[in-house]
Parts: sequence; structure tokens; C-alpha cells
Amino acid sequence: MRSKSRLRRSARVFLFDESGDLLLIRFVAQRSDGPFVCWVTPGGEVEEGEADLAAAERELTEELGVKLPLVGPVHEEHGGTYEHLGETVRNYDVFFAARCERDLPRLAGVTADEIALMQEAPWWTLEDLKATTANIFPVEISRLAAETYARLWP
Repeated sequence: MRSKSRLRRSARVFLFDESGDLLLIRFVAQRSDGPFVCWVTPGGEVEEGEADLAAAERELTEELGVKLPLVGPVHEEHGGTYEHLGETVRNYDVFFAARCERDLPRLAGVTADEIALMQEAPWWTLEDLKATTANIFPVEISRLAAETYARLWP
């Protein structure tokens, strides 16, 4: 049986601390072929009638309990295709950027699905991003994060 397919627009945030480290959230998604673990920037689906910026601000508040001024969009890309809750999702991501104190964000989540998926939210150095073999999205995150931070906070 073939699963449903839909296009999902998401607003995401490159969230940096004062030294340029990047916060990523570890997701563990249950798929038909078993658990899939990946690391992503904070963010989520843009709701109908919602602007990308408003969605990014809302997602930061829901996922991490922070309200921050956002810059951008700083990057956009087709985020690939994946399976989620029995449907095939084709993603388009719009990225913003922000900076905050390292101890400010606290991983929360709003829905039961989010709370089950989001496991932890540590800070990554740009060097660690370059060296890891973990599944991190976007795939070019080490380059994108370094370029974004250098451009916005030289």
C-alpha cells in the first residue's frame, strides 16, 4: 500500500550562542523500517496563512521557550523527502538566524508527537559539525552555519 504524499514548508532557525556554536535537536522518528535518528535545527511546519518569519518565531518559543529577534531568511532549500506518521513528506525549508546566551534555550515541545520525537538539544561547535558522521540536516550545515555566522556576527 502506498502512503500519502504532501509538500511541507517549514521555517527553521540557525540558533547560535555567543561563541558561534550551533544548537541542534536530536530527533528519533519511528519509521516502517525502524527508528531513524537525525539532528536538525529548531523549527517546524508553517501553518496555513502564517508567514515564514512568524512560524520560525513560534517554533522557537514552542520548542525551546525563547523569543528572539530573527534575521533572514538566510537560506532556503528543498529539504528532501522522508516518512512521518505514515505519510511521505517532501520538505521545503526556509532558514532564519538568531543568537542567544547558551543557557537560555530549554527543550520543550508542544504536542505529544513533538515531545516523543525530540530527545535532546546540545550545542555543536562548527568543528564538530564538520567532523561528525551523524545524520544532520541540512546536509551542508557546517558550511551554511559558518557562512551565516561570519556574515551576521563578524
